[in-house]
Amino acid sequence: MAKKIKTTDQPKTPSVVTVSKKSNPEFSIRIFLAVVVLILYGQSINFEFTLDDDLFYLKHNSVQQGIGGLQEFFSYGSLNKFDGTEGLQPYRPITLFVFAIQKTLFDNSPAMAHLMNVLLYILLLQILFSLIKKLFPTLNIYLISLICVLFTTHPIHSEVVASVKSMDELLAAIFAFLSWKFLLPNDENTKLKPSAFIIGLLFFMLALLSKESAIAFLVIIPLANYMLMKKELKSTLYLFASMTIVAGIFLLVRHQVLGSNTSSSSDSQELENVLNATKSFGENTATKAVILFYYIKLLFIPWPLNWDYSFNQIPVANWGSLLSWVGLIIYAGLFVFAILKFKKHPILSFSILFFFITSSPTNNLFITNGATVGERFLFVPSFGFALGIVFLMNYLLNIDLQSFSGKFKNVFIGIFSILLIAFSGLTMARVGDWKNNLLLFEKGVENAPNSSRTQYSLATEYLNRGEQLTDTAERNDLLRKSLLHFSKSLEIYPKNKLSHYNSSKCHAFLGDTMSAMIHYRKAIELDKKYIMPYNNLGVIFHARNEFDSAQYYYEKVLEIAPNEKTPKKNLGDLFLMKGIYLNNNGFPEEAIASYKKSMTYQSTNNVLIFNNMASIYSSIKKYDSALIYFEKGYEINPKDVMIIQNIAVVAYLTKNYSKAIEYANKALSIDNTLKKSFGILADTYTAMGNTKEAQRYR
Repeated sequence: MAKKIKTTDQPKTPSVVTVSKKSNPEFSIRIFLAVVVLILYGQSINFEFTLDDDLFYLKHNSVQQGIGGLQEFFSYGSLNKFDGTEGLQPYRPITLFVFAIQKTLFDNSPAMAHLMNVLLYILLLQILFSLIKKLFPTLNIYLISLICVLFTTHPIHSEVVASVKSMDELLAAIFAFLSWKFLLPNDENTKLKPSAFIIGLLFFMLALLSKESAIAFLVIIPLANYMLMKKELKSTLYLFASMTIVAGIFLLVRHQVLGSNTSSSSDSQELENVLNATKSFGENTATKAVILFYYIKLLFIPWPLNWDYSFNQIPVANWGSLLSWVGLIIYAGLFVFAILKFKKHPILSFSILFFFITSSPTNNLFITNGATVGERFLFVPSFGFALGIVFLMNYLLNIDLQSFSGKFKNVFIGIFSILLIAFSGLTMARVGDWKNNLLLFEKGVENAPNSSRTQYSLATEYLNRGEQLTDTAERNDLLRKSLLHFSKSLEIYPKNKLSHYNSSKCHAFLGDTMSAMIHYRKAIELDKKYIMPYNNLGVIFHARNEFDSAQYYYEKVLEIAPNEKTPKKNLGDLFLMKGIYLNNNGFPEEAIASYKKSMTYQSTNNVLIFNNMASIYSSIKKYDSALIYFEKGYEINPKDVMIIQNIAVVAYLTKNYSKAIEYANKALSIDNTLKKSFGILADTYTAMGNTKEAQRYR
């Protein structure tokens, strides 16, 4: 019996083969990769902005300045100019800078923003193709293209390419892979050129400034040089040390900008990542194992996909859970294989280690992340999947890596044809879900019904759309649908303060103020510094003329956020309304005190306050005081006929007839149909004894 030929996954060094430019398929393959991207993601160019696009683009104050906001990109955390976030947060100035360029060139065009993501994805694939060629110079070009196409079509990438905000993932990947390419020697006997070395380190810094998770390449690039390029340990350690200096500079700058304090509440952390809800070491580790299982599952079975996997789509687990053990066994098995087969199967081992290392900043194994699971976090790690699967199938089917030949070549082609067709179909289907927020959130509830956030997001979208409708029946129908999903959100996570707050708005719109007040108060119980429910409770009491209660809630807002403008305006309006109420009920002195209080919040620019105060002084015959306040109102708005006519009246009552005539005529010059002004002129001329003029105006 003939002995089986032993094979490894390392391509052999070939004899020199001359290939004419005409027969070289590389150009056609590169074009093919671009066409595949356009087929899969071209539809996204017609999509709206969705989900988190506000964060780094649409509502980011610095980005909306265009490139004029450049200094702020590096001087503040990346969320600070979106919502004022302080402390620990993303630091991605390069991403913000690219968004600012888009803003300058294309304003806030969703079509151009989506097109930019598609073009960046195409660019990334071209870089990836060149990198694989350099990593494996003897690997058949069709196998290189297969790795790229497998990466291209993987459905897990749909979020990154279809979501404008996820440009940070694309930029970090582009710069990281460019860094790898430049820091990669041509072969094990060639030294890296100093210029390539410097450029490679520069690209590494740009990757870090695009997204922090690129720090994984601090390990990946030296490891690739050692495992795949067979570079000696000394040069590998030198490369690692050089990249560590770059990473250290980045971390130092980031620390100087952000500091080390966090302003996030434990409640929001628990909602975003279920690990924050674990109560023991056993629960924590078992839940981590389940999370790791989901990351593996999404690589091999990427369906259904969803934008959110937060509390409680993946619930807290313990070691009695089967998925915990499956996750642990899979990861442990892969890790053991990678270590034991380090020399015999270096590429398979590297593929596994690439996945482990690049996913480690975000997979919650070592650092509790801001999300339980995120499909975008698999964007770069999925390269390890594409690389490993192609080499694994080559090994199992004994395909020659250089000539792409072998007894089972057709089986190999058949397997990958089915896989690529399936992946392409799933990708196109999933990309369509990102058309707009309504469709995305409806699919979110369908695919992740146990997530409080998916239920909340769909409910909020219904609420927002309902607020814009003028048809009462249609609006109320949407609001009731909204309440249904807010209720489900709160069933899953009763401490979801945003669901309480927005469900209050729904109840208020539907006229159920009692239910609205219950949920506003619940939101306040969950977060004593949550200013919006305080303000809205004030609005409810304000509308009921329950002035003391309204004042209490408005002042609570100012106590928490002294610079907020809305509660100041509301307090000004409140004391104005209270003054009117007091005056109408026979308390003029108290009304004047309330009007004066209103002035302290209205920046003394509300004509109505001065008019009402002056009218009270006039009614109690304090004409000098009345004239003072009428004239202050006139200074604010010289076109206000109410003020002008009232000045004329006081002038008449104080026998200042020339002034009465002057201001009555001013009023008529603005509106010549004012009967009151004609009456003032008639009365004034009568008092002056000029009956002829009096009769004319009368």
